[in-house]
Amino acid sequence: MKRFRLDDEALYCGFPESKVECLNTERKRAIILEVLPENDLYDYRIFIDVVGKIKKVKESQLFPVPTPTY
Repeated sequence: MKRFRLDDEALYCGFPESKVECLNTERKRAIILEVLPENDLYDYRIFIDVVGKIKKVKESQLFPVPTPTY
């Protein structure tokens, strides 16, 4: 079962397993546009808010948005 659903917000990281800290800690806000079928290479199609791009990504590249604590 996939962690995110259609229209969920997530944080996108292009290189989450990189050994370079500036690459594996960078997060950009994204919206889930489509949950792709299980047999597809990628898991989601997302819109990256900061740069205005649409990409297909794997679930390992997405992280939950922390809830505000105010």
